[in-house]
Amino acid sequence: MRMSSPHRRAAALRSPAAVRAPAAGADLPRLAKEEEPRACFRAVGERGLSVELGTSIDEEVNARVHLLAALLRRDLASKRVEVVPTYRSLLILFDPLRIGRTALEGVVLRRLGALRGSAAPRRGRTVRVPVCYGGEFGPDLEYVAQHAGLAPQEVARLHASVTYRVHMLGFTPGFPYLGGLPQALATPRLAEPRPHIPAGSVGIAGGQTGIYPVESPGGWRLIGRTPLRLFDPQAPRPFLFSAGDRLRFEPLDPEGFHRRKASLRVRQPRPPRRSSGRTLLSVLRPGLLSTVQDQGRCGYRAFGMPVAGAMDQLSFALANLLAGNPPGAAALEMTLLGAALHFEGPAYVAVCGADMAPTLDGKPVQNGTGFPVPAGTDLAFGAAANGCRTYLAIRGGFDVPLVLGSRSTDLRAAVGGFQGRALKKGDALAVGPSRPGFPPPRTLPREIVPTPDREVALRVLLGPQDDLFLDEGLHTFFGNAYEVSNRNDRMGYQLEGPPILHRAGADIVSDALCPGAIQVPGRGTPIVMTADCQTTGGYAKIATVIGPDLGRLAQARRSDRVRFLRCSQEEAVAALCDERDLLARVAAALGEPEPGHRPTRG
Repeated sequence: MRMSSPHRRAAALRSPAAVRAPAAGADLPRLAKEEEPRACFRAVGERGLSVELGTSIDEEVNARVHLLAALLRRDLASKRVEVVPTYRSLLILFDPLRIGRTALEGVVLRRLGALRGSAAPRRGRTVRVPVCYGGEFGPDLEYVAQHAGLAPQEVARLHASVTYRVHMLGFTPGFPYLGGLPQALATPRLAEPRPHIPAGSVGIAGGQTGIYPVESPGGWRLIGRTPLRLFDPQAPRPFLFSAGDRLRFEPLDPEGFHRRKASLRVRQPRPPRRSSGRTLLSVLRPGLLSTVQDQGRCGYRAFGMPVAGAMDQLSFALANLLAGNPPGAAALEMTLLGAALHFEGPAYVAVCGADMAPTLDGKPVQNGTGFPVPAGTDLAFGAAANGCRTYLAIRGGFDVPLVLGSRSTDLRAAVGGFQGRALKKGDALAVGPSRPGFPPPRTLPREIVPTPDREVALRVLLGPQDDLFLDEGLHTFFGNAYEVSNRNDRMGYQLEGPPILHRAGADIVSDALCPGAIQVPGRGTPIVMTADCQTTGGYAKIATVIGPDLGRLAQARRSDRVRFLRCSQEEAVAALCDERDLLARVAAALGEPEPGHRPTRG
């Protein structure tokens, strides 16, 4: 059964006024010389196109990138694309069933004709940022000094002596990528990223400098820290910086740092809103990691906001269909060890994904099943017998506040879902309104329920930086099985195995990242980015896992083996069609409305 034409349901992505991207022609730079800029197209999976307008950090190139991004957002509004501008390139995420890659490249080429000459950089505010250099706040200051042949205090003086320009926001919400770093301070990234970097840390990576707004992993060399808060989801303006702003660092001693930190008013989280639905569930046991997720927060990567959403989108959608929901309704994602929930009122639920041996008041429930739950009963999940993640959908969907158009939990930014965090014992969950009445119990055929395997084959499209790897490195990548390490979470899967050889190092000028991208840091082992991944990164990306296969990786656990298989754009789009057709057939068999198109997760 082929789904109806996706073009009939096209809709433009919308942004709240507080973080809206500029419209084409509004406050955009004027063009000067009659010289048409050139572009290089690179594939980023079956749903991504990278357009490179330069090779280095340059204000004029960056201004062209932002102008092109604004024009494309207008031209492609009906195609439901997302445009993510970076230093020297932009990433266009698209639905290949709405617009093909060749047609998209044609739109870009026509718009490039409007970018003749150089564009004056947009002027913004000048923001002064206090920084305490070195010591516990800047553990890499000594290394940067040694690399530059300078004393540590001279590095701090030089770093604070210039005015920087915010070229883009990315990586994490509100992370400013700054142009203007003195060449003498350019320093390579760490060979292996740190798992935890404190919020406010100031770092250097190659010829870039920036500030980490929230605690996150990262590979930049840390030279100091600011007490300012760069990202505040409770504020009317969530981000301290905008692209085009100017920034000056002001040195601060440790005493001044702590005094300034203590003086900043801590904004109290908003109390949970009164739900329009019913409070039906209370958490008896939260499990290892249980979060509310939907299809993801699409349309905000240009501001550094990760997509989030369900890691295994197919299992998530099947659970929703069984529950009688649209495939994108908010559901509960449980990882490795499931939750125990008490139902205060009657409900209809469905379970799909890893088998966590669910029981209803002690009686076993089959995986891949939808069933009614009487009031006063307990639904409990154990440890996953296979796979990693299970989805519990409830008729009406979990009723949590929308944040930037999504109910998904972003754990690192602490936004969305249930108060921006994983569930805890005693939490009470509300359920949204639904159609009256419950269907009888129903079970998916066994051949439809995804079955996790201990060896996962992932189809990939090469690029966008496969040319930065030796032929030997490509043979290693495709010719070996890699093992899932203990460093795997909702941001990405670090794999262990034979090192993949670069031609001349792993570092690139930071550009856009999306789920499925495979970064290869200096040590040579791949990291596959997943739902909560940062929006930009500076390690070369050898390939991108196709969208339909990402759910397989999401069900992999420590010590499972992963192999990469090369595929074509045509094969990837066919796999996407097969997945959407499967959901349409399931909906028809259940008597549910045919699913609409999912947002571009790319």
